[in-house]
Amino acid sequence: MNKEVFKIETLKDNNRMSTQVLLQLISSKIEEGYTNFEIDACGQHNIGGSSWAKNRDEELVFKLKNPGQRVGAMALEGTTIYVEGSAPADVGWLNSGAKIIVDGDCGDTASHCAAGGKIYVSGRVGTRSGALMKHDPKFEIPEFWVLKNTGSFGFEFMGGGIAVICGYDCDNLTSVLGSRSCVGMVGGTIYVRGPIEDIADCVDVQNLNEEDIEFLSSGMKDFLSSIKKDALYSELTKWTEWRKIVPLSSNSKTPKISVSEFRKTQWVEGGIFGDFIHDDLKVYNLPDTGEGRVHIPEWNQENCVNCKICLNNCPQSAIVENDKIYSATEDKCIGCGICEAVCPKKCWTMKSNRCEIS
Repeated sequence: MNKEVFKIETLKDNNRMSTQVLLQLISSKIEEGYTNFEIDACGQHNIGGSSWAKNRDEELVFKLKNPGQRVGAMALEGTTIYVEGSAPADVGWLNSGAKIIVDGDCGDTASHCAAGGKIYVSGRVGTRSGALMKHDPKFEIPEFWVLKNTGSFGFEFMGGGIAVICGYDCDNLTSVLGSRSCVGMVGGTIYVRGPIEDIADCVDVQNLNEEDIEFLSSGMKDFLSSIKKDALYSELTKWTEWRKIVPLSSNSKTPKISVSEFRKTQWVEGGIFGDFIHDDLKVYNLPDTGEGRVHIPEWNQENCVNCKICLNNCPQSAIVENDKIYSATEDKCIGCGICEAVCPKKCWTMKSNRCEIS
């Protein structure tokens, strides 16, 4: 392995190196034996992600400036990525084992779908960060550490992993998790220091236990050391200021309500299209018969040769024939359109069963 640092300037004489060329250059240099890269980027995407070499047994290290989206996307174990300054959206998307350190803020969807490794952020992260994090028991639990706060809609549909939101320098915020966080969360743990408001009702907010404190005490040292904020350790380890968020167990979740009740009590008043159409709040099955059909078949006798192909192929047995006159029985027909598709003479036409907006 070549111990020399390979430096890449991606902007020369106002000519910007494309993402494709940059990633190909990195890949070729890894194959030559380079493992240490310093990259002065200019918005190129996916740097540090999915980089590996055959029979590689040494750590890959990337030091970046000015990267584009998806820093460390799908990055593998044995990779360390350090970003000097802030980074845009999708940092650590589908991280698969890398350690990613951002010395600044992150855009939206940081740690989105992360399944392994550690992501350390010394500032804030944007909306929907931590969404869809997951944990495969065959591998180590993914971790997502943020020194300050997150944007709204964080940790949507989180299924596993651990997030730590330290709430540093957030005294002016009403919630360090923004609005509507944890919607659909079914797994994982979120540790939070600071105020919390407007979180989903599918989670439970609890005090820390000894196991939680042991994990945070140990992990906090590596996190703060990695972002060069060791002096904050005593301030951030006052455990009475911390809580954890976990998904509710199935037997403690709030009872389900009907779609109609949800739309009446919790949805936008009048419906999201209330300015244009009247909503009768009916809920139709998909597919449905009768008036719930999206389309209704109409038959034209002019070209019919009485081949009965439509009658024999209707999955609902809805088509009937009476003295060579065909029709679709309303309480059986689901408006699937198969009659129209199989008719060799194009006798059937599907008509919309939805009122048009005027």
